[in-house]
Amino acid sequence: MMSARLSAVLSLVFLIGFIAGCAGHSSQLLDENYKTMNNEQLLEYFYRLNDEIEKQEKQTGPSMGIGFGGFGLGRRGAIGSGVGVETGGTAYTADDLRQRRIEVRMEMKRRNITP
Repeated sequence: MMSARLSAVLSLVFLIGFIAGCAGHSSQLLDENYKTMNNEQLLEYFYRLNDEIEKQEKQTGPSMGIGFGGFGLGRRGAIGSGVGVETGGTAYTADDLRQRRIEVRMEMKRRNITP
């Protein structure tokens, strides 16, 4: 019983870290002010947005993970393990990034820049 709880907690911590890592890069892109960029920077920014959208929507193959852990010492200590299988793909859509890409594309059009 204790090992199942421990495995669930460890899995939740891993999942939160993974999501925060993915969201962190997107938020960095969205924090950038494209209106103050010169033409070359704006074009590079447009391509970085495309790459991030593609990366977040890309379907991945199945993966498997194994975890082990321990808690406490002595007779009352507990050791847990877990196995997880993921089929790949996420429900996350890059709507905010797509909206920013549209805004950048309009700015590029205004400046007569073609990708």
